[in-house]
This record gives sequence, C-alpha cells and structure tokens, in this order.
Amino acid sequence: MCAPRPAPSAAPDPAPDPAAGFTIDVPALADVPGLARVHVRGWEVAYGHALHGEEWFGEPAIARRLEHWTRWLTPGAPEADEGIFRMGRDGDGVPVGLAASWPPRDPQPVRDRELSVLYVLPEWHGTGMARALVTALIGEEPASLWGAEDNSRAQRFYAKLGFAPDGARQVDPRWPALPDIRMVR
Repeated sequence: MCAPRPAPSAAPDPAPDPAAGFTIDVPALADVPGLARVHVRGWEVAYGHALHGEEWFGEPAIARRLEHWTRWLTPGAPEADEGIFRMGRDGDGVPVGLAASWPPRDPQPVRDRELSVLYVLPEWHGTGMARALVTALIGEEPASLWGAEDNSRAQRFYAKLGFAPDGARQVDPRWPALPDIRMVR
C-alpha cells in the first residue's frame, strides 16, 4: 500500500531563466485554453501515427481537454485536490508545456506518485523545458509513469531522468494500437 501523499511543494519561482527562455509555474483556471491547446498538440506529436481525425486532434479534442483542465484545476474537485500541476511558458507568457501528477492509477502501485501527463510543444523539444517541468513537479522522488511502448524518444528522455521499464505492459481498449509500458525510478 502506498504512503499518504506528501503536501504539494511551494510554487516554483516563475522568474524567467534568461538562458532557457521559459518559465515554469503553477497553472490557474485562466490558463486552461492554452493548456488544452498544448495537450492536444502533444497528443498529435506523440500519437498521430496511430490515432487519426478530429476526435483526437480537432475541435472535439480541444473541447474535451478544456473540460479536463477546468476540472483538474478547480479547487475542491478530487482531481485538483489529489493532483500536482506545472506549466511551461515562453518568454511572452504563452503556455508551451505542461505536466501533471496524481497518485498511481495502478491497482497495486509500485510508487506513491505517478508522472501522469507531460507534453511540450515540438519547437520546445531539446530546450530543457520537459526536464524542468518534471523537476518542478516531482523533483527526484521515486515515481512511476506509463508511456507508449513505441515512443522510443520519450523512453530515452525518461531514462535520462532515472526511469527504467519494469516489465509491466497494458493496452487501453480505447486505443489498442498504443500499448503502454510502465517505467519507474
């Protein structure tokens, strides 16, 4: 059984890193439209080879993510109360990356925390933003994550953060062409 969740850490300093050109901070409800856009674009980049159409990458997908992020960031909602959220902004303050963590959804969790969502717009790949998001979200703490089995780029990134596959695999019936593997640290 997992231990109780530690209290969320204080919000990271939103001061920009002049070398990086981005800031990491805690999203608010006003950020929901930008977060929805980044989330859908992140899915398109990561899963566009296996999922097709408006349902996944068009207006229906944006509407679904608007609903998700509103629920996730609304105080008092279970997803908000149990979640930890961070976002990356470009130099103009526009959302260009996001990350979320909840307690693991596994029936028998192997860690107390799960890196549940991580997407950065492709033009921000390689800038250090994804690493900064993970660090701001869960630090160096033990965690698990589920990632697409065929996403070797993501697996290489997570390995640099100390995650390794543990042999667990699952297939979500909603997208059978995208089996997931679990990685832990």
